[in-house]
Amino acid sequence: MTFAEYRQYDAIGLAQLIRDKQVSSDEVLQAALNRLDEVNPKINLIAHDLRQRAFSEKFPKHPKAVLSGVPFLLKDLLCEWEKAPMCSGSTLMRDYVSNENSVLTQAYVNAGLRIFGKTTLPEWGLMPYTESRLHGITRNPYHLDYTSGGSSGGAAAAVAAGVVPIAHGGDGGGSIRLPAHNCGVFGLKPTRGRVATAGGEAWQGLVCEHVITRSVRDSALMLDIAARTQSHSLYRCPPPPVSLLRQNPRLGLPESELGVFSGSLKTELPRLKIAIHTQPWMGGETQAPIMRGLGRAMEILEQAGHILVDGTPQFASAETLSRALLVLVSGEIAKYAYFFERQMGKILTWRDVEPSTWAILDLGKRIGAGEMAWARQIMLAQQQVCEEFFREYDVLLTPVCPRTTPKVGEMSPNVLQNGLSNMLLGRLGLGGWFNTMVASESTKTFEYIGFTAPFNMSGSPAMSVPMSEHEGLPIGVQFVAAHGREDILLKLAAQIEQIQPWADKQPNL
Repeated sequence: MTFAEYRQYDAIGLAQLIRDKQVSSDEVLQAALNRLDEVNPKINLIAHDLRQRAFSEKFPKHPKAVLSGVPFLLKDLLCEWEKAPMCSGSTLMRDYVSNENSVLTQAYVNAGLRIFGKTTLPEWGLMPYTESRLHGITRNPYHLDYTSGGSSGGAAAAVAAGVVPIAHGGDGGGSIRLPAHNCGVFGLKPTRGRVATAGGEAWQGLVCEHVITRSVRDSALMLDIAARTQSHSLYRCPPPPVSLLRQNPRLGLPESELGVFSGSLKTELPRLKIAIHTQPWMGGETQAPIMRGLGRAMEILEQAGHILVDGTPQFASAETLSRALLVLVSGEIAKYAYFFERQMGKILTWRDVEPSTWAILDLGKRIGAGEMAWARQIMLAQQQVCEEFFREYDVLLTPVCPRTTPKVGEMSPNVLQNGLSNMLLGRLGLGGWFNTMVASESTKTFEYIGFTAPFNMSGSPAMSVPMSEHEGLPIGVQFVAAHGREDILLKLAAQIEQIQPWADKQPNL
């Protein structure tokens, strides 16, 4: 199977070829590996190459394994695969090997996916770019001087480069949507609680796991597969109000195997009332190329007959959102450190992790119970804000990111900044450190995630849809819906995909 033949199919299409015996699953897997070998030296997207296991391990081939034989990559974080390494982008975890499958990995295995590797990420998934001491820099397939984004940067690069049609990712502040925006692919963050994460939750409920894909229908089917895990989640979300098992001939699946989300693509999308918001909630301004991409989205929506109006959820202030997010994440990183210290029998020091990780970890150890309770209250309050907002509007349209894709190294703090951050945290405490450092070092990060992170706090489903480009680099737009309404987002994305297809666009590698 040549790359040209492999690249023209999405995951559902490849599964159909395998079912019809037009091609063997080994031939499909070899095509993926050939592409990986061709592009990985340029992009650096793979953290663990597990091809030998993929060829030797049996995978289900019965009719309920709806993606049997399709190549797949896991992000090297949260989603544990028995007897496989999981370093989480950290030298500290270089020797860690999972002893069981997470519930989400098991759902993927049951669907027949052939996992052949794990993708790169920043240390512990903390940054919106994929640069780590352990794995190095993951680059954007469309321009190697630019970042693929983060933290699911390896996953987005893999899909954009044509290594796989689908790749697992996780989103705690935009980590599916931002790389999808940077790499010109489709990325959906589900409702909080729709998909179970290891341990029941991650980052106090900020993280949602799903996939990055080229086609909307692949994302819908993968959500059907992943949603079977939601009984293991600590959170509950309402089921979408669509009938189960709707027949959709375009999916190429037995009617009995269609779930809520893949089946919803068959139903008609009503005329939607879509609110437009253009400025990030966590500071900064939206750049002109991003506004032009938003304008193109508005043209398509008007062409489709939707109603467009100005409107915005009344989130907390930029400083409150930034501080609450930092407290929640740093508290989680301190929890990770506590786990490692118990496992290793020693106290971690700054030498064990990267400087930026150490600053966040050190902050987390200093946070009191009252500060953490306050941050969780702020997070849940944003959910109430969105619930009220979506009583009036069906969907919200915003940019994914206020700026175009940064160059490699542009977002990462330098050594001087890291040293100053650690020094000030020790001398000033949490309040003084926040007021001093967030105003300088951290501002660019909070501004960068200013459109995405509020919806990790609210738990709302949100997606990045490829829309335009600037100087050869892709630009996406973000759509958000009410809790449990991924079906609306997927149907809207499918409508846009039909009007302005993006799957055939590919980087010149």
